[in-house]
Amino acid sequence: MSIMIRQDHLADGPFKLIETPVHAQNATKPYDQYEEGASIMVLSHNIIIRGLNSIYRQAPNLKPEDHADFIAYAKCWIEVLNAHHTAEETSLFPQIEEKTGERGLMEANIEQHHAFLPGLRAYSEYLHSVTPTPQTFSGARLNAIIDSFAPVLILHLSDEIPTLLSLSRFGSQLRFLDGINMESKKSPLHLSMTTGVPFFFRNLDVEYEDGLWRGWPEIPGLIWWVMQRTFVAWNWRLWRFASCDERGQLRELAALEN
Repeated sequence: MSIMIRQDHLADGPFKLIETPVHAQNATKPYDQYEEGASIMVLSHNIIIRGLNSIYRQAPNLKPEDHADFIAYAKCWIEVLNAHHTAEETSLFPQIEEKTGERGLMEANIEQHHAFLPGLRAYSEYLHSVTPTPQTFSGARLNAIIDSFAPVLILHLSDEIPTLLSLSRFGSQLRFLDGINMESKKSPLHLSMTTGVPFFFRNLDVEYEDGLWRGWPEIPGLIWWVMQRTFVAWNWRLWRFASCDERGQLRELAALEN
């Protein structure tokens, strides 16, 4: 028996997901390396946005007994976001500037990172402050903090894509796709295998854009199976708030207003 999923119960809002350049341009394989690389970056950004949506939509509707798990879940989001931006600033962007010979080429993107740091700091500090006393957690308070930085964050995540596409002027001088793929493979190394990594995969919609990116990231089925039964199982109570199930398919959020 199929289960009807209500679209308004998913984590695709209120913050808007980004369309990949490959999908927007109806590109066919083999993709241009810049279009494909920028599209992979979009997929990473959408995990961040979808995860934030899952937090924002559910925070005001929690039962008191859910607070402790939800606080831990919300902490995973900041772990994933910080790891993503750290990898860009310390690895990907410096590589791009080195290969192109244009120092400061990606500086505008880094400056955008700095613009929402105060809000992210307030987000993290609030979650840590209520961790010892989860009964004091306020979803309204958390969402007010998110409102203080989300517009700038979402704008940055969107703006970065045309910036990356503009690098196509360097042509084959820059092995852009190789750099993006290398960073994608290294990214789990910057995350906890029991918090950040499961959060990443439980907010990755494998059917996005009609399943166009179902094969990303490239993970053998056996490894996926082991991960679901080891790393994900470690903090299994947290992932009931995630936007996707163990197969990577969107599901209705667990804590929504009736």
